[in-house]
Amino acid sequence: MSSESTRSSYVTSVSYRFVLKWILKGKDLKNPSQNTANASVKRSDLYLFKAAKDLRFYLEIDKSRYDYAISIKGSKMWSFELAYAFHASKEKAFYLNASNQLSFLPSYLYSNILDEEDVPMHCVVIADPVLPSSSTKEDDLSPKEGQNTVDIESRPDITLPGDYTDKMVIDFIRRGDIPKFDVSKAIQIIREMEKHKCEVLKILCVQYLSQNITSQNLRQISRAAIDCGLPFLERACMEKIANGYIQTK
Repeated sequence: MSSESTRSSYVTSVSYRFVLKWILKGKDLKNPSQNTANASVKRSDLYLFKAAKDLRFYLEIDKSRYDYAISIKGSKMWSFELAYAFHASKEKAFYLNASNQLSFLPSYLYSNILDEEDVPMHCVVIADPVLPSSSTKEDDLSPKEGQNTVDIESRPDITLPGDYTDKMVIDFIRRGDIPKFDVSKAIQIIREMEKHKCEVLKILCVQYLSQNITSQNLRQISRAAIDCGLPFLERACMEKIANGYIQTK
């Protein structure tokens, strides 16, 4: 497994926001009933942020029979919040941790994922300092079997072209903020792919458009799908028509 991260901090609240990419294999997310040889819990690398005292944590996926529960294990000196977690690849995205901002994504399906296929999970972790009681005992956060230790501070910052000014895209890439999509904005972001080169955001835009096809915007979305070479979105438009959800004149 590997991971990538970027970070930003807020001086006024002394909190930190980490944008992480955790790459698993398809077999890591298979249902235990189908993959009984593996344990039901999968852990990410152990992340360290040396600029803040005792800021260390890792993600943990607990696989039940029908769902995935994602939690954060970390130092008791910090509180952690998982803003969202989703998987995106091959033109589609699925959520692993529900979020209002990603309500247009379906839940994760492992049935069409090969055992050795890379499954990149994108997530945002927010860390805030707390004052634990003197009796609070720290959990053992030493690396477990299969875990690497990753210094978040040493990860390279993502750069964008100097003339690129779309704040929604920049905030997604650098801070993990999900844009407030509408049809026109999603199409604009897709058309600017050559500038920002953020494949994950493009996939989210395509997924948003596929879930928001109406008779009023069908031509606009299908034209964007053809112009930008998006066969998944083209099929979504055709399926809406074929299934009788949209009447064309």
